[in-house]
Amino acid sequence: MLRQLRGLRVQLLLWTILPLAVVLVILSVAGVARHRQVMTQLVEDRDRGLTLAEANRLGREIDRRAALLARAAAALDFERVASLDAGLLDAYAGGLALLDASGQALASTEAVPWLDQPEARTLAARTLSAGQPQFELNFAADAGHLLLVGVPAAAGRVLVGAIRIEALDLAESSSMGEGEAHGGIFVLDAAGRSIHHHSPAGLNAHDLAPTDLAPAPATGASTTNIRRGNLDLLVTSARVEPPGWTLVTVEDMRAMTGMGMSVVEALPLVLLFVALVALLAISFGVIYVVRPLQELDRRAARVAWGDFDAVQQPVGGVQEMDDLRATLAQMAERIRTYQTGMRDYLSAVTQAQEAERARLAHELHDDTVQALIALKQRAQMAHKALGSATGSGQTPNPERAASRLDELERLIDQELISLRRLIGDLRPIYLEDLGFVPALEMLAKQVGERYSLEVRLDVRGETVRLAPDLELAAFRIVQQALANVAAHAQAQHAVVGVAFAHDGLTLTVQDDGRGFVPPDQPADLVTEGHFGLMGMRERAMLYGGHLTIDASPGRGTTIIAWLPVC
Repeated sequence: MLRQLRGLRVQLLLWTILPLAVVLVILSVAGVARHRQVMTQLVEDRDRGLTLAEANRLGREIDRRAALLARAAAALDFERVASLDAGLLDAYAGGLALLDASGQALASTEAVPWLDQPEARTLAARTLSAGQPQFELNFAADAGHLLLVGVPAAAGRVLVGAIRIEALDLAESSSMGEGEAHGGIFVLDAAGRSIHHHSPAGLNAHDLAPTDLAPAPATGASTTNIRRGNLDLLVTSARVEPPGWTLVTVEDMRAMTGMGMSVVEALPLVLLFVALVALLAISFGVIYVVRPLQELDRRAARVAWGDFDAVQQPVGGVQEMDDLRATLAQMAERIRTYQTGMRDYLSAVTQAQEAERARLAHELHDDTVQALIALKQRAQMAHKALGSATGSGQTPNPERAASRLDELERLIDQELISLRRLIGDLRPIYLEDLGFVPALEMLAKQVGERYSLEVRLDVRGETVRLAPDLELAAFRIVQQALANVAAHAQAQHAVVGVAFAHDGLTLTVQDDGRGFVPPDQPADLVTEGHFGLMGMRERAMLYGGHLTIDASPGRGTTIIAWLPVC
């Protein structure tokens, strides 16, 4: 199960589709929220502007008519009220009347039904007290709602005019929401009573409690949000001065914000499109990346079992897959070459061991055995010279016996030298007895004497004893390097360098011989017959070190081996 979760297909899904889907969902949610926020702000700004503009228009219209009534009161002929200016009569189509301080009618344009209403008397008294135009609503008139305007006249009288509410062009206020069935417009008096309303959404002024409405500011407009059932209402109010009314616009924010949701509603389609594109991308990845990679993995497993031709054929997919396959093919070919070289090297080592055994057997047979036979013969001759052979009939000859014994001693010395050289080739006894550096000095001396080669030892750093196996490996590397110089380099001089450091031992063998062209790859050392160099490299690598070959024809050869000191 865990292996399946770590598969490339699942990882592509987890790290491509899932993060992309999460990001898109977050963006869509943020877009919807931002859209609603912006739409709400736009609607609030628009409603405040429209409500304030309409409230100012109504206020100017009422103020204009009040000013017209005030001019008429200043020039009023009390005996001829009916003969007032036609424009004034049109503005106050609900009737005009002149009242005294007690509210009694002194004259009127016609039979005016509101003259007997308490609103008229209250308005007259308030106008005289204030000394400026006053306003009062009359809801009981048969002709509909009237706005009574009172202005002071001469001799303590009050000229009162009645404006029909519908004559104030409140239909223009209704036109702010015309064609929009998501809100309404209301005009309320100072007591909160509805003077006019227009609501395509079916809202009623009574649905809005006075406590729900934010107080209309003296200047400007205010907004508040009210929730009614499934409605989210944005209420905007502004004062109408004069006469102190409140103009209220109400809109359902859910319907308003839904007007611009076309782009937001398209987000699921965008998500679907992106998901399809991502699926296509995954399909492409599966076909051109995952499957070729799996096939390459299977072929690599076959290479591990020795089938080096498994990665020779293309696996398809993207170019990088084929490049990776070609790289694996090159590595497989190198492994095969290395294995072939190792087989040749092992075969050469085996043959060298057999040759060395044959050489030892030959030397022991031809030299040591023959020398022992010669020693035995010399001993017999010495006995004869001394006359020790009973019944020989020979006269003892001491001088001849002494000569034979001297010759026997010389033969023994020569044989001892030969045996020491043979034993030294098998095991460097100086390394165990005297140490690494003295053993190298003896090796340099022996090689120089044997091959007529001038060998110089250069030691740097503080000489210390190393681990026995490491000293033996280092000695064998130098021994093999000098053997190569003696056998192949045709050199006159050789320098053996030993540098002791805290982290490792550096061995350098440099000659002034004919040199050669070293191979590019270590595995080619065997194919080109450089078994000694291959053995030196293997010894260095066995202890975690490395071997470097610096050579060129006519410029000699330098072998540098580095061994770590634990």
